Amino acid sequence: MTVGLSERLDAVRREASARGVTVVVDLHGKLVDLVFEREALSMRPHELAGVVRALAEEASEAALAEGTALLADVVPPTWSPGGSDVHAG
Repeated sequence: MTVGLSERLDAVRREASARGVTVVVDLHGKLVDLVFEREALSMRPHELAGVVRALAEEASEAALAEGTALLADVVPPTWSPGGSDVHAG
């Protein structure tokens, strides 16, 4: 069975880790997993929040790049939203 584009996009997950924190997001940047190791639990709350935000942003950018690459495989490079692929001639 061939996996369709929709399923492939739904399966996009990207992870970023640092300082005992691991963040996993989906294609839309939605947090789907968050893990704190002992090192993370020794940070002050505002510091931990900053690490989580930075990692979520990093993982979101990677997820979006993966989704864009999946779309590039199926969308013609000349296509533009709202445009027409029909050329006058």
